[in-house]
Amino acid sequence: MRVVFVVLDAFPHSAISKELTPNLWRQASQGAIAPEGGESLMLSVTYSNHAAFMTGLSAVETGHWGNWAWIDNEFVRTYDSGPRGRTIFDDCKQADLRAVAAVGDHKLLATMGALEADVSWPPAGTPPPETPLDPYGYPKDEAVIEAAAKIDLDADFVLFHLNEPDTSMHMYGPDSREATSQYGHSDNSYGLLIDLLRPQWKDTLVITVSDHCQESTDHPECVNLRDHAKDADWPVQVRNDGTGATVVASPDISDQEFKLLQAEIVQLDGIEGGMTVSPSIFLAWTEPHRMFGRGEPLTQGNHGSPRCTQQVAIISGGHPQCQVLGSAITTTRPGTLTWAPTIRDLLGI
Repeated sequence: MRVVFVVLDAFPHSAISKELTPNLWRQASQGAIAPEGGESLMLSVTYSNHAAFMTGLSAVETGHWGNWAWIDNEFVRTYDSGPRGRTIFDDCKQADLRAVAAVGDHKLLATMGALEADVSWPPAGTPPPETPLDPYGYPKDEAVIEAAAKIDLDADFVLFHLNEPDTSMHMYGPDSREATSQYGHSDNSYGLLIDLLRPQWKDTLVITVSDHCQESTDHPECVNLRDHAKDADWPVQVRNDGTGATVVASPDISDQEFKLLQAEIVQLDGIEGGMTVSPSIFLAWTEPHRMFGRGEPLTQGNHGSPRCTQQVAIISGGHPQCQVLGSAITTTRPGTLTWAPTIRDLLGI
């Protein structure tokens, strides 16, 4: 069988409708959709969730708490660290199964281990000079479709990713006219990708997801937790991730002292709450409409908080296993860590 994993970056489950997104609606109607959508890891950000899509490993195992990972006692970009575990691409290579990938965020190839695929685009994780790019410098949906059309999709595992929904929401906000228009455009792009799969549809199972959704960040001032921690001389390190942040305790702080600091953090203006996820790691998030950073927000939409953990989760295709898996996601809510073991089972790897 052929398993296809399609990620629509930041695409909101709530936007799927017969009128606005007829292609997603058709796949959900002919297959199955999780009634409440899927659920991302915390923080609800791009790179940590994408890495976990392909490994099935939690942040406790990889250090991928967000777009910033805590590895070997320092923060590194998650896409620089790589997936930090065995991926589906590794398994396909060992089992002599063919895997291909075409993504709209070129940094995801390293993040997800997709550079190990038999064919990956953009080549070597770098968009070719003529590639049409969105305002943030990522390949547009049309570029992904053009690349996918040139790839032999007679493969065991196929990864597609479209990035423009995320960019549009960051720029204009998730409820804006511009973002709503982009939902329709990306649905059309999604339909074109589905069309490329039609020749082997009877042997294909498609898993369509998003990594998180977004929320409005239209408050005129960011929550500057990082500088507050420095000014207060707290023994912690802080990395901002949109409406979420990772706080790491210094090795010389006691558990009790760290708990007291956490209590102070959640009392700061603009912070709604937080959770302890390991003895030395605390995840915090802002109040609605606010994001972490300095001065005015750089985006009109962002993510990171528990309010953005809802994902798209659709199963479709012509393979008999579609009914089995489709039934499963309608009764048990899937999440980021659902998909790697599911794909491994389907491919027998």
